[in-house]
Amino acid sequence: MVLIVQKSIPEGGLFSMRKLIALMLMAVMLLGISACTARASDGVTLTIMHDKTGAPDYHPYFVQAGEELNAATGISLNPVGYPSTDVYSAAIRSALPGTGAPDLFTWWAAAWTQDLQRNDLLLPLTSIWDKYKDEFSQGVRDAYTIDGELYSLPWAADYWLLYYNKDVYTELGLKAPDSWDEFIANCEAIKNAGKTPLNQTIVDEWPAFITFEEIAASYGTDLYNDLCTGKKSWTDPEAVQIFATWKEMIDKGYFTAPSVNYFSDVPRMFNDDQLVMIIGGTWFFKSNLLDNGVPESKIGAFFIKGMDGKNRAIMEPSPILASKNGRNVEDTLKAIDYFMSAEGNTFLAKQTESFPVNGKSDASYLPPFKLAIQNEILEGDYALVTRFWENMPTELMLQVNAKFQEFILSPDPERITAEIQALCDAYFN
Repeated sequence: MVLIVQKSIPEGGLFSMRKLIALMLMAVMLLGISACTARASDGVTLTIMHDKTGAPDYHPYFVQAGEELNAATGISLNPVGYPSTDVYSAAIRSALPGTGAPDLFTWWAAAWTQDLQRNDLLLPLTSIWDKYKDEFSQGVRDAYTIDGELYSLPWAADYWLLYYNKDVYTELGLKAPDSWDEFIANCEAIKNAGKTPLNQTIVDEWPAFITFEEIAASYGTDLYNDLCTGKKSWTDPEAVQIFATWKEMIDKGYFTAPSVNYFSDVPRMFNDDQLVMIIGGTWFFKSNLLDNGVPESKIGAFFIKGMDGKNRAIMEPSPILASKNGRNVEDTLKAIDYFMSAEGNTFLAKQTESFPVNGKSDASYLPPFKLAIQNEILEGDYALVTRFWENMPTELMLQVNAKFQEFILSPDPERITAEIQALCDAYFN
């Protein structure tokens, strides 16, 4: 999806064991949900499930959101967190069809949401969006629309960019690049200085797509989207060239070892001046850099320009969905109504210093670093594409992301693009 601004995991023993654990945890959790929803004297308590108790840990934010909601509406939240994306995904998919479905849960946008919508598991929220139609841009509304309906409470928005170590850039006489060629020249200078230019890892599996989407979107936002949606063959020369460029960067030693941890090793290496640039979401700034002791004065950021010289950025939507089979539909809609208001949306986004989605929200809480990013996007005629994780049909995306992991370990553009295209043919046909 392009806007102009305004894990089922592969089959195997590990996943089978995680899925079993998820189902066991679900059975325990359902007892907690039943107990919470039984409370009536003090008002209704809604259960909200999320997968954000790992690194970074957002569970306290949901506790605070419940306190804010209770003060505004008398409705409380009972957050239930999971530390692992794959276990969480299995638990949610197991719970949604039955009477133990949570009232609210965090999820992923676009194809992930559509997968649940097609199975009639979500509560439509179009009427609430219509109430606030003057407060959300048409671009945002379009980004969340599925078959003419809206199902998401947009928690916040984040963008993917490159953080750079200002100390090292100054030491090497570098500046934020104004073109793809300048970006590659910076990588070369950093490597020649005995430091690592960029992060790349297959630990936890999901980060494997990070490098691909940056290179692909730089070659062209239409090309990137067409590959994700099956409109373009991965064996076309344009697509193969993406992987040829990726391989060249791997061969030149521009990346960290694929065994580093994105949430612990990468910030530490950055702070120690070993790693000079990090591809990351704007959420990474506070929860993984500042909170891990990296001084703000050390952090710069830039968006890689497209190879055509145009501005582009990758957007990561953060939706909260409502279960159609939840026990407290009426109060769930009241809670969503509040959090879609300018006041409520400001509170949600402020918790993580993310960008608010409601156009009337007060964004003054954003630090100068993020305000500069927001202004850059609003004033720079940026084309926005949806993050790879949400941009491709979920089942297929996980299979393709596994291929990215293989490519990082053994880069072969011709082989990997042929294998990815075979997966796409099987899915779309």
